[in-house]
Amino acid sequence: MRAIGADVPKIAVMPNTSADVITLLAATDDYIQKYADCPVITMSMKWMGSVSRIAGEFFGSALTFGSARRVSAPGQLAVDELRTVLKILHGSNI
Repeated sequence: MRAIGADVPKIAVMPNTSADVITLLAATDDYIQKYADCPVITMSMKWMGSVSRIAGEFFGSALTFGSARRVSAPGQLAVDELRTVLKILHGSNI
């Protein structure tokens, strides 16, 4: 990706099982271990992928997306819901 000029690679996957979500989180962690100087954005869709959107940063994903008005992808959370969950995880204001 870097060789072709990508600044921040992003991958969004559609899981069929919870194991697919875990595989994505593990792959994100592996990527960050290997390429710590290059941020990456990863997320898994549908309701079962919500955990990757909420906790992806703990595995190395650089950011997440929340919907301001309409959801644009399966499993995407409303920005207000996402902010609430992230505040709980971080124990602070975001």
